[in-house]
Amino acid sequence: MAEVTRLFDEWAAALARGEQPDPRPILAKAGAGAGELAAMMERFLRARPRAEPDPERVERVRAWIAHEAPLVQLRTRRGVRRDEVVDAVMAEFELAAHKRPIVKRYYHRLESGQIDPARISRRLLVLLARVLDAPAAVVATWRPRPLDVSPAFRSASDVVFAQRAIAAPARARTDAEEDDEEVRALFVSGG
Repeated sequence: MAEVTRLFDEWAAALARGEQPDPRPILAKAGAGAGELAAMMERFLRARPRAEPDPERVERVRAWIAHEAPLVQLRTRRGVRRDEVVDAVMAEFELAAHKRPIVKRYYHRLESGQIDPARISRRLLVLLARVLDAPAAVVATWRPRPLDVSPAFRSASDVVFAQRAIAAPARARTDAEEDDEEVRALFVSGG
């Protein structure tokens, strides 16, 4: 019982600080007391006054519902063009002009959800927060909604198309399209 109470107190304290702790790992730590802990958590949440939702969170949800990329919505709502973000990255990190297409490609991947915002470097996160006029914590949480995967059906023509695509020679990449370690470190370093 003492362990369940301690875990509950830690979870409730995190909520009070404005965090959103994932209850699953906490329940896993409770072991045999997980049922009791879950009941305590549920009672707490039901009795807790409902806070007004954070406007940024409301915007993220609206973007998800509209099947839009939330980071794109944040940028456009702030009146910032993608090229302005790319220019800011180029200037802030004093990158050579020939790296601009690489930066633009990585930023597009970030906005479209192909790169997790949690993986970008802290320095880039701070810059994006400044350019997008939003707290860094908000920028880091503007992830696209996970894709809904549904069954797909193939026709014979789909198989032929796929076979042709596999057999087609790959287009050679130009030097500007090659990954650059310096740019890659900004967008996928995780630190």
